[in-house]
Amino acid sequence: MNKNVSNKTKPVVVMLAYARSGGTLLNRCIASIPGTLVLSEINIEALCPNSCSTIKDQAKKWYGLDLKSDGFIENIKEVYEYCLSNNLTLVIRDWTFGSFVPSRYNNFNPSKSLLTLEMISRSFPVVSFAFVRNAIDVWLSLNASPRTFYDKNLEFLHEFVKCLVDKKIKIFKYEDFCSNPAQEIRKICDYIGVNYDDVFLNYADFKNVTGDTDLPGSSRGIKKGEIGSLPRRKSFKLFSGEINLNTKAKEINKILEYREDW
Repeated sequence: MNKNVSNKTKPVVVMLAYARSGGTLLNRCIASIPGTLVLSEINIEALCPNSCSTIKDQAKKWYGLDLKSDGFIENIKEVYEYCLSNNLTLVIRDWTFGSFVPSRYNNFNPSKSLLTLEMISRSFPVVSFAFVRNAIDVWLSLNASPRTFYDKNLEFLHEFVKCLVDKKIKIFKYEDFCSNPAQEIRKICDYIGVNYDDVFLNYADFKNVTGDTDLPGSSRGIKKGEIGSLPRRKSFKLFSGEINLNTKAKEINKILEYREDW
């Protein structure tokens, strides 16, 4: 078990994942494991644009909890107390997009910091970890032109990765997870203090989640219906030369210990 997990008080687990990095898949896997209660894409700076975006929404719709308080931390406290009373581990998946990418959801003024994690840490014992993916595949997953990616995503992804390093956040990789799901889930469970259960393989049956699910336009991985590595998108070959010239992409992958040149 992770040495940071107290035997007396369960921590709040905060999961950090940049957009298009497999966060929804991991969300569903962890939430499928008995003994967890997962709040999906929650962020103190912005509301994720989905039909179940607030803590109150999710607590009521997914877990039958009527929260009486108002306010982000106050809502978490109510859910946390419920988890302690029922021997559950509360896992909060931060919607990191809301803290790093300017949009109407954050009045085009994100903090460009791990603000959700910082605020939760002030009120609760916390264990945090990040789920990351090769920067090139993050871009390819967006189906964006190189210039759109560089101008609107790469800078923010770089800032996110720098925050992970600066805060010494434990990092798990999407690629490792796809190559050996059971092994990586065991590692994550051990780190956050949750008992491993291979029921996570039934993740597709778990519907209490936000993000890229089995809706029209879903990702290739969702459509595949099982966890596994996918071939790189064909559009990569068209832009590989331009990608190799981008110093920011190289720096991100160097920090995360991915291959820098393609």
